[in-house]
Amino acid sequence: MNNSRLYITLNRASEWSRGLLCGLKLKGNSVVFDDEESSFASLITGSVDSAEHNFCWKNLLADIEIPESMIMRIYAYTADSTLCSIDDSAAELDSYLADKTVSAKEKLEKLEPMFRLIGTGTLDCPVNMRGRYIWIKLEFVALEERGMKLNKLKLLLKSESMMDYLPEVYRTEDGENGFMSRYISIFDSIFFDMDDRIAALDEGFDYRSAEGAMLKYLADWLDIEDTAYLSDEELRRKISAASEEYRAIGTKRGLSEWIENEYGIKPNIIEYFSVRKMVYEGKDRECYRRLFGSNPYSFFILLPETVFKNTHEANIFMEKLRKRVPAYTKPQVVLTRQSVILENHTYLGVNTVISGYSAAGADTGNRISHDLILGGNNNE
Repeated sequence: MNNSRLYITLNRASEWSRGLLCGLKLKGNSVVFDDEESSFASLITGSVDSAEHNFCWKNLLADIEIPESMIMRIYAYTADSTLCSIDDSAAELDSYLADKTVSAKEKLEKLEPMFRLIGTGTLDCPVNMRGRYIWIKLEFVALEERGMKLNKLKLLLKSESMMDYLPEVYRTEDGENGFMSRYISIFDSIFFDMDDRIAALDEGFDYRSAEGAMLKYLADWLDIEDTAYLSDEELRRKISAASEEYRAIGTKRGLSEWIENEYGIKPNIIEYFSVRKMVYEGKDRECYRRLFGSNPYSFFILLPETVFKNTHEANIFMEKLRKRVPAYTKPQVVLTRQSVILENHTYLGVNTVISGYSAAGADTGNRISHDLILGGNNNE
């Protein structure tokens, strides 16, 4: 064994496929429950070689996403050879695990006496078994949820200790199990556990793997709104699109895309420069001036009147809108009705169409009214 090597890690699909999967399947480089409705699943890894005869395996650390209701047991088998006795016959264990002519359940039954239980419901357990090779067996019993995901198994080869940094005289005099070694090991567990958490700190800030409160915390960094009401998948989608959204913020395209994503309606945005000539030179300039005013920093967003359920939703929209418009501009939202009102906000193809004959009908919900405008000086 390489004395400088501290861990052997199993975290690739090629490593999982060397062993036995029962009720489980590969998903990328991870292992998950298969599509069958079985509540029991098991995995046996292929052999892990320490390259040292009678090697002492220290600890096993498992990176598994597992529901609270699921039962998990961890077993281990060690030997100085990959040959073993199965049904009073010699067999090479790795070859036996890969044998397609024997069912997975039969393999589990015949190999069960060989494995020793080393942990139940824990992700960090001592092994303390000797042998050049080791095989790890995991058993899962799903009582309710089946959303288990095995990412990696890490086998500790050599304990890193503060004793290694002390002068030689302390190490040779004290020995492996002396008072000083056992006393320092208390601080080892504190220091190196903290060191591991610091090394993995960046993983906690990855929105693709973060969940729950941490994902909402990351979303707040990007000033994403309504995080309390969004699912994890919706938050991930918004975080991934934040960079592109910020590039377009304050532009006509950015506003249009934001309204379409939030409300499912593509708005019509009229900027002052597009109607300026008609306001000053048009035949109906008085009408245009009344509709669009003379402020070059104002613009109009046309939305159907059904887009908001109530006034509260409309007010929330206006608050969000003001955060997305350029400084010193005055957005005004026009809620258009499906009707023709002369000299008002009536647009062909927006809230009016050219069509054939249609029968007249009475609807108590309809009333003759001008379009509702949100925004402006008095927020009307």
